[in-house]
Amino acid sequence: MRRKKIPPPPPIQLQQALDWLAEPQQDDPLLDLVPLHHHVAAIGSLKLPVLYRLKIKELLQRRAERIDQALSPMLLDVKLPLPIHLGTVAQGLIGLRAELGEAWLKMAGDANPQDLARVHRSSAQICLQGIFNLSRQLIASSLAATPTPTTFWRNAQALYHGAHESVDPTATLPAEMSAFDARFKAMLALTAAQPEGLAPREIAFLADYLETHATVVRIDPIRPEVAGDWFWLDASLDQAPVPLIRLQPEGALCLYFRFGDLADLAARHLDQLNDGVQPLSLGLPLQAAGADYRNALERARQCWAAPRLRSFSRRSQSLPVKVCTQLSTLWTALETDSQREPTSSDCELTHSDWTLVNEGPLGYAIVHVVGEVTGIVAGCAVGLRTGAGAAWQICLVRWARSKSSSHVELGLEVLAPSATPIRIQAFSSRNPEPPVPALLLPALPGLTRGEAILAARGDYNARPFTLLEEQEARLQIVECMPHRSLIETSSVEVFEFIRNPASN
Repeated sequence: MRRKKIPPPPPIQLQQALDWLAEPQQDDPLLDLVPLHHHVAAIGSLKLPVLYRLKIKELLQRRAERIDQALSPMLLDVKLPLPIHLGTVAQGLIGLRAELGEAWLKMAGDANPQDLARVHRSSAQICLQGIFNLSRQLIASSLAATPTPTTFWRNAQALYHGAHESVDPTATLPAEMSAFDARFKAMLALTAAQPEGLAPREIAFLADYLETHATVVRIDPIRPEVAGDWFWLDASLDQAPVPLIRLQPEGALCLYFRFGDLADLAARHLDQLNDGVQPLSLGLPLQAAGADYRNALERARQCWAAPRLRSFSRRSQSLPVKVCTQLSTLWTALETDSQREPTSSDCELTHSDWTLVNEGPLGYAIVHVVGEVTGIVAGCAVGLRTGAGAAWQICLVRWARSKSSSHVELGLEVLAPSATPIRIQAFSSRNPEPPVPALLLPALPGLTRGEAILAARGDYNARPFTLLEEQEARLQIVECMPHRSLIETSSVEVFEFIRNPASN
């Protein structure tokens, strides 16, 4: 009698992954992050047949979506530096997405199209899974203000070329290729919009916008004759998109793309939104009705319309500076003659030590060294002082990066060489609002700017107000009228105003 051949048991790593997937899912998806990361790495180290790897990867992928859906909302309102626990979880998700993206890329290279067809899959679908993970990795990195990890852009380009080489260019492209190109174009457009200069909610809004409208981005493997507003990626280089007008590529395998059509589409949407058209009728998310999100879309439109070029060279430095990172604390730091503090917030006078690493005519790049740092987000205001006797310069955070919970880098635009603490109170016939702290910025004739007010984001630049300023132990009250809005971010607004001389 012939003995039945008993198949060998599955590898222990595979069995452990299957057992874990068979367990009831935990109520908190974030608890899955560590075991999921472990199982993805363990399966990747096994030399399993491609179809086995495909099935287990699809199961593990679903768990990654649960983690992403739970964590992303938690990053929308955070400010730098991230709390240690949240930063650790965010880095874990970013690393998981990177590993899944590489796993799908490797599978796309190993898979036989005939074997995939037996389970109703294609190489393009495998590449789509990979680019989906990289796109979610990019969004998570942007929300956490961390740079994209190494190999990110090289892997993204490898997936793009692999997907397009797997289909017949003369035939009608399958649906998965349209989905792939849409994801890839959204990644390019989000990067070109310089998300390090946006607040997390603005990034999430922009990513949502691009998920639908980035399809109009143009990609071409042939180098354009005129640099214009074109960007490029080199498949041999692991770097973000580069404006062609700024630097010429040297590699042979490059992709060229431009965002002009996307900028035009965004301009039309902004015109309609400003005219009061409802976002849903334009196929836009509801948030698009808000001024902050329209401002974010306008800043992105400017980046898409024309690559930003540096107007001035920057000088390298290594200068210790003091930075005050909260507007309320900055108000207190600037108060000299009067000891009265704004009743709206009681705060301790806290400064932190930073190093100025380079400077230009318009601002600085600084990195945190030591001291308490809280509440930093792109678009907020900070004070910077170069020495004990120096004035506090008022700066706007143009971009913010954080490699970890203990590392923060900022790009600052100098708004004024000094400021005066004041309070402003909007006119109201009924239920008068209490005065709020603000900063009076001196006129800068060289920049054709009159005296201006910096305040926390509100609507102070849209209605008459009273300015209250202490001078030589006397309270001066002046009626004022907003004149010209200069800056609006999700954190602050800066506007010129006109004093009423008769009210002195």
